[in-house]
Amino acid sequence: MNFPLNCSYWSTHPGLIWGLLGWWGTLGHVFGVSNVPAFGASLSLPQALSNTRTDGLGALYREGTASFLNSLVNNRFPYTTQQVRDSFVASLRSNKDAAAQANLFRMANEGRMKPRP
Repeated sequence: MNFPLNCSYWSTHPGLIWGLLGWWGTLGHVFGVSNVPAFGASLSLPQALSNTRTDGLGALYREGTASFLNSLVNNRFPYTTQQVRDSFVASLRSNKDAAAQANLFRMANEGRMKPRP
């Protein structure tokens, strides 16, 4: 398995999410938020990875979820799990902030950022 893994990989391997967490989880639970704009807090991780929204929030849900999972399985991923959580929550302020953070997460998910030492 090559690391890091992008959204497409994670969305087509939901069994790995189940194996990793013991359940599929929700965005609200893994990111510690009571509401996720446009979806509420009950959006499952597989649903977040495969959402088809074309705005910044949709990209954040896809890329942020993949980054969260990558941070759990790869200790050299550019972001720690806590950094992913904090950045995700902070970027929910606006669609513009969400799009900017989603782009950073995408770069990390595609292996285009320097790994942690």
